[in-house]
Amino acid sequence: METKPNRKPEDMNYSLPPLFALTKNREMERLPEMTSRDESRVVLGRRTACLEEGVPDKNMATQSSMSLQDLIREDFLTCKICYDLYVVPKILPCLHSYCQRCLELLVENGTIQCPECRLQTEVPGGSASLKTNFFINGLLELFQMKHNKDLECTVCSNAQKVVAATAHCLDCKDFLCQMCSQGHCCSCLTLHHKVVNLEDFLAGHYDTEVRFLQELWCQGHPQEALRFFCDTCSVPICRDCRMLDHFQHKVISMSSAVQRERPSVEQLIKSLQGTITGISEQEKTVEETVDKLKAEGENVKEKICKYVDDITTYIFAQKESALAKLNVFLNEQLEGFCLVQKELQSQKDKAVSTQEFSQRILFVGKDYEILHLEGMIRNRVKELQAYELPELPSQIPELAIAWDEPQQLSETPLFSFVFPGEQPRRDVQQLEPGSESFTSLGEESGEVTDTLSDSDEDSSTSVSDFHSKSSSSTGCRIRAEYTYSFELDPPHSKQKPNITGISVVPHSGQIVLLDQANDEIKQYSSSGHFQGVIHLPLSNSVFCGISVCGKILACSSETHLFFLTLDGWFIHKLQMRGSESSYPLASYRDSYVAVSEGTLCSVSLYNPSGMCVGRVQPDNYHGGKFLFIAVNSWEEFVVSDFIKKQIVIMEKSGLVLSVLKPSTSLLTKPFSVCVDEDRNIFVVDQFKVIQFSSDDETGKVVLNDQSQVRRPRVLAIDNENLILVREDGSTDVYCL
Repeated sequence: METKPNRKPEDMNYSLPPLFALTKNREMERLPEMTSRDESRVVLGRRTACLEEGVPDKNMATQSSMSLQDLIREDFLTCKICYDLYVVPKILPCLHSYCQRCLELLVENGTIQCPECRLQTEVPGGSASLKTNFFINGLLELFQMKHNKDLECTVCSNAQKVVAATAHCLDCKDFLCQMCSQGHCCSCLTLHHKVVNLEDFLAGHYDTEVRFLQELWCQGHPQEALRFFCDTCSVPICRDCRMLDHFQHKVISMSSAVQRERPSVEQLIKSLQGTITGISEQEKTVEETVDKLKAEGENVKEKICKYVDDITTYIFAQKESALAKLNVFLNEQLEGFCLVQKELQSQKDKAVSTQEFSQRILFVGKDYEILHLEGMIRNRVKELQAYELPELPSQIPELAIAWDEPQQLSETPLFSFVFPGEQPRRDVQQLEPGSESFTSLGEESGEVTDTLSDSDEDSSTSVSDFHSKSSSSTGCRIRAEYTYSFELDPPHSKQKPNITGISVVPHSGQIVLLDQANDEIKQYSSSGHFQGVIHLPLSNSVFCGISVCGKILACSSETHLFFLTLDGWFIHKLQMRGSESSYPLASYRDSYVAVSEGTLCSVSLYNPSGMCVGRVQPDNYHGGKFLFIAVNSWEEFVVSDFIKKQIVIMEKSGLVLSVLKPSTSLLTKPFSVCVDEDRNIFVVDQFKVIQFSSDDETGKVVLNDQSQVRRPRVLAIDNENLILVREDGSTDVYCL
């Protein structure tokens, strides 16, 4: 359906003079329309009278306060895509309208997304299948009619002459010159037509009346207006459609259909007020929530600042108290030493005086004088020589700092949060200023214990408490059977071992451990017997990562990758990407060594020959720091992210398969990782070891150090055995 355009005089037959012939033909053409136009005039007259008397019309009760003049403006009739006047405006279900050609450019896979509200609409037939916005079309017709600067008489103007229009017929939609407007009012066929002054028409005085007189024309019968509504088909139809395709259907007049449907539409519009009110209330609720969130945030900030101020005051008070005690002790000791020094000085003076007197007697004295004083000198010398230095006190003060544990100063945060949807950490003690825990800071405390939650207890399949020399003093509860332990401190080690890497030699089960403190690789049999050491190559930096790839032993030292034989012979040295201080390693069978590249959030692959054979870069993954790495039997890469505190599982192509986060699992601070042949993932997380199966993102605790003394550090899997190296240098083996 589309609005019928104005007809030109040259399209009509003239059998009389142009004025009367045109009037007669138009009148004959519009005779069937008189009834509809008369009804429109009656309705328009009633509404005008109601407005003049101040009485609201029930049909106008839901009408917007916006006037028609406000709607007939260029910005309202401009497409928001092309910023030009609408051309075939199509309306979307969200009631936003755009040009048909503009919407056609947005069609993708049979759908259109509204540029304003993002509503997805299915359009199998393209933008042409959408409904045409006839409301916009009608306003466009009126807008273009009023904004035509060179209006000419549509009755007497032709190619030879152009006569300017001075009037406009609202019924015929013709623009008339002065002569034609006079003749128009004299003809009996157009006597009742309303001819208005052109200036008043362009000023918008008759916009409302023109809108009511506008008619839509049938697409199938362009000469017929849509005046009926088929209830059977729910479509507007013309007179010819009624007599042909819809002859046996239930048909009513357009005005009756509108009168019938208007109350329901008005009710729908009224119901929107409740929706708007509800949204406004929700907005108010959100604003209140935002204000509350800000207030609570400020409250938390104040608590943190107050805690820091209190603990700073407490630390400075401890400092002053400790310094005062130290000064008292030192002063007491110094006073004692001063007395000793004075006594020693007195004895020294006596000895010097005796020596000088005796020498004078010996050199210048007479024989009888010497013999006379010899006895006294002998007694004095013996007396001075018999003097013994008093025993000096060895009470040297020893400093003990309560917070001198490395994990307290670097790993464990002073402040922590439990955000909505996250599981509370069971190993964090809340300290509030003034609390018992806070006031006892720096004092000796009893043993700290950590118990499993009910959920952990329920998910356990085989919980066993082992009683051995290595575990009886730690109070560990595990979901794995303890097998044996061995110490990592052979007699020839110069320093206490610091194990930063672990790997298992395929087939033989030999365990190799990288001892960073002693710059060597320690070798142990599968049963834990010490077999020897491999001294690491000379390097300007410390070694941190180790992995066995077939018969090649790979070690990382800052930005360099070393390849050695299993006997320790040097093969070659490579420069790696980035500038990290440590590069953890893992191997995929005997094919390549995978290098975790820290803040680059990537993994580089090197074959035993030292060639880079690939790089794994997860898509759109930034802001983290890859730490420990493992590769399972399906060639999937498992990496612990130190900054984001999560486990990333990805394919060789870089596709991220899964991310294990603290908010969805038992993880809090994932550290070392390893995998078994069944794709199970084992993660060191503070004092626990957590296992994740291929279809479980929550995880279960398989080992938990309740005493929090022997912190797990690195681990590896050999068949059914879990090899766990602890921070104190001991290694425990468990059967899973």
